[in-house]
Amino acid sequence: MTSSIWLFGYGSILWRPNFDYVTACQATLPGFKRRFWQASSDHRGTIAHPGAVVTLRPSPGDWVTGIAYRIEAPRQANSLAALDHREQNGYARFDVTVNTREYQQLSCLTYIATSGNPWDLGEPSLNDLAQQIYSAAGPSGSNLQYFEQLWHASHVLDASDSHLEALASEILQIDKDSLCINGRDRLQDSVELLPWHPLRRDYREPNT
Repeated sequence: MTSSIWLFGYGSILWRPNFDYVTACQATLPGFKRRFWQASSDHRGTIAHPGAVVTLRPSPGDWVTGIAYRIEAPRQANSLAALDHREQNGYARFDVTVNTREYQQLSCLTYIATSGNPWDLGEPSLNDLAQQIYSAAGPSGSNLQYFEQLWHASHVLDASDSHLEALASEILQIDKDSLCINGRDRLQDSVELLPWHPLRRDYREPNT
């Protein structure tokens, strides 16, 4: 690999990239919708009690807002190896084209678990998903924490969607105190995010 690449994140990579990147910017992927339709038996659940995490489904006319990260050549091999290990349970790399807020197009890699993979949840009801998310936990933490961080990240990016909001309503019906009202503040102050990360309070628009 001789030049930098871009990686598009729309799930936990939003708030926990955990790889070396040199800049990041908000970006939108057209033609897809984000859904909690993928089981997680290795991070946010177990084989006996899998959690539910997000993947993408083709959906003409829809779009998904996330974050594009630029990874320089010297870091690509290690970063992609770590991501391949992290994005298991049915995920594979795909090439996509995203749009930045300045209408610049970027060619990116992203990870998608396609319909029909061994851990595909199908299209479960919101109530079933909420119960699964509320109760599951795995080596990377609780499924509820994963949902909460994605929910807050979507609000920081001003990019929430009807699926996330409907799930949040279902989860709050199970436990009205389950989603921390201060989670957005914690997310924006996270020391894990570099100063030019779009979720940071002091975000500075990068020169892409």
